[in-house]
Amino acid sequence: MENSYIGRQSILDNNLNIYGYEIFFRDKKFNYYSNFPKISVEETARIIMNILTYVDFKEILGDKKGFIKISPDLLEGEFLDVLPPEQTVFQLVGVTDVTKYLISSCDDLREKGYEIAICTGNTYERILPLLDSVDYIKVDITDFSDDIELKKAADTLKEFLNAKLIAYKTENEKDFLLAKELGFDLFQGHFFEEPKFYAVKSISSSKVSLIQLLKLTIKEEDIKKIEEFFKTNPDLSYKLLKYVNSPFFYLRQKISSIRQAISILGYRNLQKWVVLNLFAIDGVNIKHNPILERAIVRGKMMEFLTKKITDDFDSYDKSYLVGMLSLIGIALGKDTKEILEELNVSDDIKSAILEYKGNLGKLLKSIIELEYEKIDDAKKILEELGLTLEDLLKAEVDAISYYENFISNIN
Repeated sequence: MENSYIGRQSILDNNLNIYGYEIFFRDKKFNYYSNFPKISVEETARIIMNILTYVDFKEILGDKKGFIKISPDLLEGEFLDVLPPEQTVFQLVGVTDVTKYLISSCDDLREKGYEIAICTGNTYERILPLLDSVDYIKVDITDFSDDIELKKAADTLKEFLNAKLIAYKTENEKDFLLAKELGFDLFQGHFFEEPKFYAVKSISSSKVSLIQLLKLTIKEEDIKKIEEFFKTNPDLSYKLLKYVNSPFFYLRQKISSIRQAISILGYRNLQKWVVLNLFAIDGVNIKHNPILERAIVRGKMMEFLTKKITDDFDSYDKSYLVGMLSLIGIALGKDTKEILEELNVSDDIKSAILEYKGNLGKLLKSIIELEYEKIDDAKKILEELGLTLEDLLKAEVDAISYYENFISNIN
């Protein structure tokens, strides 16, 4: 996997304390500089997707706000409100025409707790009708012919008392002192800090979609919302219908709708299906995928063993997920802890995978010890749970049999 880069640049207040950060996402480390260009709908969608996948808001932002560039053409709450409102500022770029729709869209997002920033320069008069519906006005101070023109702009924009003025491209001490004198509230530029970049592993767009779908199933979102997700991902819809209609399920009639397929599978089985797809390494035949094989075998072993120590059905479902997700870091080339945080899995699943805590954690540890042929260590763990080495070995045989049956039914 190639590296991509998440970047940030500080936005400071009058006392030079950090107020927030502008977040960048770029494929190449130094391809970040822009002078408020128009941003396409496609690029906005890609930015949001990558932020959802790669950005740990606590790690990148701390308790500060994150300013994210978006296209005004995609200012719809249904798409954008996947980001945390308490820390997200949507930064509109390339606004040339203020419409009633644009104003109402800004107002709707603000009602949901988001803040709106608008980027402008010497054409600021065009956006005046929108400024009662924004929280920040970001001004490129290098876009003015002289200090008099910049002062005129600042005086006009300061009339919008609900919005903070940000002096963008503050490149030296003279720029900072002038902007401060003119009444700007916040400051951003190379004078204070060069953008800092963090390398992250790129994930294919198909896996980004699967991670989003897994989040929906773990949260047990309404079936209608999950169905809508499939409608925007026809390739996944095809795979799901093909899976449900496979001989593996022995259904009497063909399933022809996504809603029907979701209802038959249920949340837990849908989670399993999504995780299976995440393990399908790009370009590798699913039938010859050793990571996928190990993940399914671990999951089924966990399930078989859990049924021997508890009658709790919820634990059965969790046990399979623990087994499979224990290898998710290898499948995606990312840190397992980061992925589990992104997916918002329950604490007992997380602690079982990361720290081998609880009965699920002990079972997982015994399976891993068996994989490394540490038989004595596996036996000690099993004894704590009232299980034997024979139980573990039988679970492995049954799990391998299950995997072979499963794979043989894939076309």
